[in-house]
Amino acid sequence: MSLFRKREPPASGPGAELPRAAVCFPSRAMTRRAADWLGNLGGCRPLGILSDDCDDVVWQCTAEKADLLLLELDFSNGVEDKDVSGRCDIAVEVRRRLPECRVYLLCEDGHPEKLAALDKAVELKLIDGYCIGDLSAQQMRTWLDETAETMPGGSAR
Repeated sequence: MSLFRKREPPASGPGAELPRAAVCFPSRAMTRRAADWLGNLGGCRPLGILSDDCDDVVWQCTAEKADLLLLELDFSNGVEDKDVSGRCDIAVEVRRRLPECRVYLLCEDGHPEKLAALDKAVELKLIDGYCIGDLSAQQMRTWLDETAETMPGGSAR
C-alpha cells in the first residue's frame, strides 16, 4: 500500500459528479478549517490550498481540475497581494487555464470602501461573485449548485 496514492475521483458512483471546490485563505489553519467545513457541508469534493501564492494556487487548481475556487481577502495594512486586485490576479490566471472554473471572494465585514472594487470585478467577469461577512451554508450551496450546473452534464442534475 502506498501512502502517496494518486487522488483521482472515481469514474462513476457517488462523488464522481460533485464539483471540486478549492479554498484558499490567508492562513493554513483557516484553509484547513474551510475545507473541513465544505466537506461537512457536502455537495462537493473539497480541496484546501495551503499556499496563497498566485503560482501555487494556479498550479494546484490546474492539477486538481478545480471547478470552484473560494479565495478569502485580507484587508490588513500592508497585505496588498490578498486584497481585491491581488485575488483577481489569481482568478484571471486560474481561469486562463480552467475557463469553466468559478471564482468567488470571501470578504471580511467592515470595509465598505472595497464594495466598488468587488462590484467592478464581477462586472468585468474577473470573479463570479463575492460574500461580505460570514459565508452561510445556504450561500455556499447556491455557489456549488451554480458550479454543478455549468459542469459537463450539469443540467441533467
